[in-house]
Amino acid sequence: MWGVMSPGGLGIDYFIAHPAFRTYALCAAILGLKMLFSAIYTGTQRQRHQGYINAEDARTFGQSGARAASEESPAVAHALRIQRNDLENIPLFFAIGLVYVLAGASPIGALAYCWTFTLARIAHTIAYTWNLQPWRAIFYGIGTLAILGMIVHIVIAVL
Repeated sequence: MWGVMSPGGLGIDYFIAHPAFRTYALCAAILGLKMLFSAIYTGTQRQRHQGYINAEDARTFGQSGARAASEESPAVAHALRIQRNDLENIPLFFAIGLVYVLAGASPIGALAYCWTFTLARIAHTIAYTWNLQPWRAIFYGIGTLAILGMIVHIVIAVL
């Protein structure tokens, strides 16, 4: 039950009441959706370019006579790189952002860091999808700076 607190513990209502946690939770949910959309984009590219590596996928989802390839098509490989980049960066936000909030982040600090990271990751994906350099690198750097800022605040809070 959402509103029930365990003996000696805190219920979800305690966290939801804090603006910093609400900001983190909303950004985490948006980033989770962003990761799901990246996976859907990969599947769409695989379907559009008939880029199947697994024989069972080619048989099930491919056009008549489709065969599995030994290498990913360029469009599918590009989509997979977007997904891999998410998997290398967004889980770090999930962990660091949560510790940052639990370590006593101010509501304004959480707004600044969490939204900066979230918007930078969305912009990074758009730039990656459309092959827009140096924008992709710039948005990556902005997201990285947001994570580093949270890390600095965590270290200061626990020392």
